[in-house]
Amino acid sequence: MKTLHIAILAVLIQLSVSCIYVPSTECPTIEEKKCRCVRGGPTNNTVICCNIPSEFLLKEGRTCAGLLTQHTDHVFIYNSTLDFFDAGLQEWTNLKSLTVTNSTIKSIEGKFRGNLECINLSSNSLIHIQPKTFVKLKKLVMLDLSKNNITKLPDLSEDKTNFTLDISGNLKLECHSVNDLIGVSNHLNFNNRNSTFCLTSQSFHWFNSTSLVSLEQVELLQGLEKKECPKGTNYKCNCSPHRVELVPGKPAMFSVKVDCSGQNLTELPPKLPPNTILLDVSNNNITSLDPLISEYSYSNIRALLADNNKINSITSLERSQFIDKLVSLSIRKNELKSIPIYILSNTFDRNWEGRFVKLGGNKLNCDCNTAQVLKLWLLANKAHIPDYDEILCEKDLERVINLDQNKVCIYQKDWTDYIYYIIAAEILLLLLLISKVSYDYWVFKTSGYLPWPASKMPKLPCDWVFET
Repeated sequence: MKTLHIAILAVLIQLSVSCIYVPSTECPTIEEKKCRCVRGGPTNNTVICCNIPSEFLLKEGRTCAGLLTQHTDHVFIYNSTLDFFDAGLQEWTNLKSLTVTNSTIKSIEGKFRGNLECINLSSNSLIHIQPKTFVKLKKLVMLDLSKNNITKLPDLSEDKTNFTLDISGNLKLECHSVNDLIGVSNHLNFNNRNSTFCLTSQSFHWFNSTSLVSLEQVELLQGLEKKECPKGTNYKCNCSPHRVELVPGKPAMFSVKVDCSGQNLTELPPKLPPNTILLDVSNNNITSLDPLISEYSYSNIRALLADNNKINSITSLERSQFIDKLVSLSIRKNELKSIPIYILSNTFDRNWEGRFVKLGGNKLNCDCNTAQVLKLWLLANKAHIPDYDEILCEKDLERVINLDQNKVCIYQKDWTDYIYYIIAAEILLLLLLISKVSYDYWVFKTSGYLPWPASKMPKLPCDWVFET
């Protein structure tokens, strides 16, 4: 509702105060060119100056048009080839609006004074405007600087409210300048928002490429600290642009870094700003990473720094979108007792370059499985784990990669350890028994009598079956 109210108010301001526009057909004719300016408008209170090649002819034209001697509310200057425009002239102090357009003017010098309500400097070749050019204009409510080549915006009076600005079409304008202006102006309205962009490379030094960023994205950055950056009773995080996200066919977007390090947090922040891709929660008392699963605002996280906390498990990462988008994970010096390598293996096996996990300083419960499986996994993936040699065993602080299987894989024997010997003995006895029966049968067939052990055995009830 508040946004709608501001938008309606801005429209009303534009309707009540606007710089005049004069078509080129109103310019002085060939016969009148001895005076480059003429009076016009419904009440003859407008001075129209066209095709001005020099400061001298502009001064002469203003004089012959009676700019200083007659009542004038508006001045319209069209197609001037001056190198600069002097804003400090006395002639401008009593005007309501001033338009200088379709010219080759490269700079605005001096400071405007007086009662100007609207200034239109669009469609020129402006490169430079002195910072304090407009600060003395208390009644100024509209300023059009569109379609120029300016890189930095001039200052505006800090107490201005409901001020309308058009900076569209300035493709060399630095985002830093736009960001600063939005920060000091609480009620700043923009015309032609959809065609308003700024450059990142000269304004935010951590970007590696030059990209055009929309006004909407710059306003988003302003809202980070004021509205959306995580904060609570005992903590306040810091939010800043991280880099520019370039998506083919779409305007460049800022991604966000959230720094909540050293805030005595016991859990992850409940909500993050849109398009947050890096979260730093190092040096806190966090025990769980569960919000990575349940909170939607964590869905774009690609880098998580959580060193020096009390995290005792990373199994929750298995069900999070973070593990699929992982670029960097650092959980050094926490309370991990085991490392579920199957979770991270799914990521590393994709052979995506530039993925890193830091686990050093954690003290694990080392056993035979640690020596046989985890050790080999760390060595195989050391390109992804820069501190692979800093993961320790809790008992003696030995490095996991130095574990000796022959020493670790030792356990107390019981009777089950001899099961193979028992089975072997039983098989041997069975073979001996079969051999003895076979021998007795052979003796009986060849000599007709049984060997002594067999002949001494008592008769069994079933022996009659074999008697002839």
